[in-house]
Amino acid sequence: MSERGLVRGVDLRAAVAINTIAMIGVGPLITVPLVLGALHGTLSLAGWIIGALLAMCDGLVWSELGALYPGSGGTYGYLRTIFGSTRAGSLLAFVFAWQTLFAAPLNQAVGYIGIANYTGYLFPAVSDSPWAIKALAVLFGGLTLLALYRRITTVARIGIGLAFAVLVTVGCVIAAAYAHFTPSLVTSLPPNDSVWNGLRMGLGQGLLIAIYDYLGYNAASSIGAEVIRPARTLPLSIVISVAIVAAIYLTLQVGILGAIPWASVIPQPDGSLPPMGQHIASAIVERSFGAPAATGVTVLIIVSAFASMYANLLAYSRIPFAAAAEGQFLRPFAHLHPKLRFPDISLLTIGLLALPAALLPLDTVFNALTTGMVLIQSVAQIVALGVVRARGIRSPYRMWLYPLPALVALGCWLFVFWSAGLGAISFGLLTLAIGAAVFLVRAAQARRWPFAARETAKNAAR
Repeated sequence: MSERGLVRGVDLRAAVAINTIAMIGVGPLITVPLVLGALHGTLSLAGWIIGALLAMCDGLVWSELGALYPGSGGTYGYLRTIFGSTRAGSLLAFVFAWQTLFAAPLNQAVGYIGIANYTGYLFPAVSDSPWAIKALAVLFGGLTLLALYRRITTVARIGIGLAFAVLVTVGCVIAAAYAHFTPSLVTSLPPNDSVWNGLRMGLGQGLLIAIYDYLGYNAASSIGAEVIRPARTLPLSIVISVAIVAAIYLTLQVGILGAIPWASVIPQPDGSLPPMGQHIASAIVERSFGAPAATGVTVLIIVSAFASMYANLLAYSRIPFAAAAEGQFLRPFAHLHPKLRFPDISLLTIGLLALPAALLPLDTVFNALTTGMVLIQSVAQIVALGVVRARGIRSPYRMWLYPLPALVALGCWLFVFWSAGLGAISFGLLTLAIGAAVFLVRAAQARRWPFAARETAKNAAR
């Protein structure tokens, strides 16, 4: 998986920055009410702590595979290489690209809903109408798509600007939360509730949401061809970035618990958020520093979220395109705009699918987002590492205490998958099955694996 022309210029500091920026978006400012809804009061901290454990253990899987195959593309490249680009690896790579067509729109929808919710702080009439929030989310999705439907010459400054804006925003919210901190609120639980009962009922859903906010610890692994000394840099960058982000998230969550009664921000029985839950960060800043400061933070959140969704859609649109350009995916996705030279079919497909997804309740989007990708990315990579080890192939980096971290990650991912609920599980399995069926139809038409092997066997028998 070596790529000619790429320069190994990403050192440890840069790799930590890339991972950290990818992890700390506006996600926590959107998802905290959902975590509190699943894990009440102080129990919400368990979601962030176990999420950090899962990110750390799964990150070590990424580290070992990235050190062994330090190329670009991440999961797509690992699966193709380990399982064979002309055999099962081609199926897994195809299904991964296929599943991106469903996971990417759902991920975009989370951001669009979050932007709409925080816009409701600036325009209170929007917060009072669930359909106004949905319409605004779709509008932001359309604007993001339009912003990208053009020639892209450079996006180099987006990441730096986004990182600065998000860190300033989170810092302001943390400062506001601790400005009026009530320790007794941190340890409050509902009447007649217990720690064990709360964890039993809500840990799965809380972990599912929390791990969404940790995703990005693998960002540097996906550009392994440009990382200096990947065997050392990738593992250290993951450990350091997960530790930094976990500390920030726990500090933020404790501050929010001590700033406001958590029951006032959790989802309603119909899945909708109360006004304070829709823009929790703005409400906390207003309580401590006044309305002008809250307005400024809200604008910053909206700008940061829009920039994040812009960058994400840009990146997502390149996955099906790259696979199709290599002949590993549906041919139309390799199409480039004849004048502007960007992958228009891939961009339009993902961008347009995100619009109806933005109409769904936020927790439903999270559940559907997780199921398919858990199997084809997280679980598949852990199995791939087991295959590498069984073949006796030694990576320059070998995770500590193998196979314990890999088994912990596998167990947590399967728990998250199961906790998503029957509807989301069915959605994930159905989309994966359809992707596999499409691959087999294409393979049969082209007489490629697994049908090429059958043809060879028949000819030999004759």
